[in-house]
Amino acid sequence: MTIRRLPLSGAVNFRDLGGYPAAGGRRVRWRHLYRADSLADLTGDDLAAVAALGLRTVCDFRLPEEAAKKPDRLPADAPVRAVAIGFIPEGTLDMLRAINDGRLDAAGIEAEVLRHYSKFTREHTAEYARFFALLLEADALPLLMHCTSGKDRTGFAAAAVLTVLGTPRDVIVADYAMTNDYRRDIRHLFDRPVDAAALERLTTADPAYITAALDEIDRAFGGVDGWCAALGLDPAARSDLIARLTE
Repeated sequence: MTIRRLPLSGAVNFRDLGGYPAAGGRRVRWRHLYRADSLADLTGDDLAAVAALGLRTVCDFRLPEEAAKKPDRLPADAPVRAVAIGFIPEGTLDMLRAINDGRLDAAGIEAEVLRHYSKFTREHTAEYARFFALLLEADALPLLMHCTSGKDRTGFAAAAVLTVLGTPRDVIVADYAMTNDYRRDIRHLFDRPVDAAALERLTTADPAYITAALDEIDRAFGGVDGWCAALGLDPAARSDLIARLTE
């Protein structure tokens, strides 16, 4: 199967990361690594489609309180291991409260989101190290990673994996920006109507956001090799990951 986006009713941003170019003329394997938004609203037909993927692991980047409000729906008759690596960059909840109260405009949101993306690399190395360790576990694949909208925590995770695999930067940014075509409605996060321009800026997958995070890898770690070391990916582990996820 070489379908990029799975046409589900209850999840709008469920995508296969297969087919992208990787280092050494290789390609990311199809049907091995998926990214998605919330799984709470999957329909019966959706669950059947997901079961057909043969998933072995679902990695949830949401906080426990997020997951409690919108618990995952997973195929009941398929042995899927659910792994919670929940976190959110410091300041995100304050930003959401400010948006809710009308105290933060579109320009302010952009500045905040750029700051949060730089934190993915510097302040959440431990969480992403756990994610990469999970990818290397026996029988972990196929694996699906997700959060609420599939844009930020999951978006950076996807970009991080592709970076480690040697996918060109422009391809990584294009995959990130694809979320703009499949935006999740997140108005449930607010208890009052939110300014349309503010909501647009919050939900957009601006290439500047993911570029800021990837640039921080170069600035803070001297490049992908230094960042891999910080993640606990020595050359042997990185080679193992490339062998697992590319062909």
